[in-house]
Amino acid sequence: MLNSTKSFFYYSYLFGIFLLAASLPFSKFLTSVSELILFISWLADKNIAEKIKSFLKNKTALIISSVFILHLIGLAYTSDFNYGLEDVKKKIPLMLLPLVFSTSHPLSKNIFEKLLSLFVLTVVVVSFICFYVLLGYSGRQILQPQDASIFMSHIRFGLLICMAVFILGYFFIVKKQITIKIFIALLIAWLILFSIMLESETGLICIAIPSSVLLFRFILKTKNTIVKWSLCILFAAILIGVIKLFLFVSDNFNLSSNKKCPAASKNGVPYTTNSSSTEIENGNYVWQCICEKELADEWNKKSKIDYGGKDLSGNEIKYTLIRFLTSKGLNKDAEGMQTLSSEEIKAIEKGIPNKNFIGIFNPTARLQKIFWEFNLYSGGGNPSGHSVVQRFEFWKAAMGIIKENFFFGVGTGDVDTAFVLEYEKINSPLKQEWRLRSHNQFLAIGTAFGIVGMVWFLIALFYPLIAEKKWKDYFYIIFFTIAFLSMLTEDTLESQTGVTFFAFFNSLFLFCRKENGS
Repeated sequence: MLNSTKSFFYYSYLFGIFLLAASLPFSKFLTSVSELILFISWLADKNIAEKIKSFLKNKTALIISSVFILHLIGLAYTSDFNYGLEDVKKKIPLMLLPLVFSTSHPLSKNIFEKLLSLFVLTVVVVSFICFYVLLGYSGRQILQPQDASIFMSHIRFGLLICMAVFILGYFFIVKKQITIKIFIALLIAWLILFSIMLESETGLICIAIPSSVLLFRFILKTKNTIVKWSLCILFAAILIGVIKLFLFVSDNFNLSSNKKCPAASKNGVPYTTNSSSTEIENGNYVWQCICEKELADEWNKKSKIDYGGKDLSGNEIKYTLIRFLTSKGLNKDAEGMQTLSSEEIKAIEKGIPNKNFIGIFNPTARLQKIFWEFNLYSGGGNPSGHSVVQRFEFWKAAMGIIKENFFFGVGTGDVDTAFVLEYEKINSPLKQEWRLRSHNQFLAIGTAFGIVGMVWFLIALFYPLIAEKKWKDYFYIIFFTIAFLSMLTEDTLESQTGVTFFAFFNSLFLFCRKENGS
């Protein structure tokens, strides 16, 4: 039986952990407040000495929190100490949450499930709010679907949606009532549909890969022949659907016809064509059959944005207009301009370059944009502002920094400066505003702490999985897979939400349960 003092701090600990789970999807401020509550509750306990001893004996807790120590060590040889200190402050959850969770009372199954339910509920509510914004009811200017993620980067929110989907999957299995199962299935379907609307490719990949592995594993394990063959057919249907989707999108980059451009428009104005350009939009050459004089005259009659100006996304409006008309298979002249509706004019003003990207539900839009980026990049186009192909430049710069600072990196505070210098050194085609950090967590660690830091980070990442045999734990293996996949294309630990997501679920699934998942 807990005495009153213990009860107070125990319940303040519970309040802190519930507040953290609830605030993670929408409030950095409340996330920080909840971590402060957790630390004060932990610190105020009379058994603090015992807790510290317990922490020091817990190899897993020590190893995962050592990533924070790595950042502290990196301060010792950094030249920009203030920047490094800010980075260390951001990484506090990597130390705080393993320390508090590994030395506090584990949660009962009932409380653990309530905690997960609260997290899922918050994610679902936030997704509804973002959907409301996406529909345009909030009055905010939405230039691209990702802008609807108003509380955090759509990439980070995509990771939280992934966790929510798989937590719902757990409840779908354990709950017996058919009405609850149907309700949970609807929530899962909604979150996946919302991820498609948000064009969250990282989130969708993090849902698709673990789902495929789980389904394949279940097919191998089940002894029910009907279920086994039903799932095999489902698995094959999904696989064929994905292949057909890729083929359908790739067809947009095959020429739809050998259409020849006439010498002049119907008004007798000569066309220009850049025959050396291979840029394609919906199976049509972009820089073919262009009559700029007619485009400028007609556009300025229909829009308040001058033909020589920029669209709301910052691109030259004439470039967006030419791509849009190309996507409709039209010549870029007065006749083509007459086909544009007022909705299409507004879309072009926003920077939407393809007729297929209008509207809020475009299942192939993100994939088509990625194919277009590769088409542009392979033809010698500038990768600036194109989220997938510009990562090649980020990684190239990061590899250059690691090569020159092989063993110990540049230190905690000098990463940004190192990237600025490296982009200049390699004469990167990226514009200044797109010369960003590595967008790969392993390379991010490598640039700051060298090969020694990368090896240590990998040990800290994989040790719990191997030493604690967590590959058998549904929740932990799902969390681990999502976190690992995200780190391949993102600096997951370089933002407050990302580092808290990692530290919270890593520590929660390792230390906070009385019963292991299975």
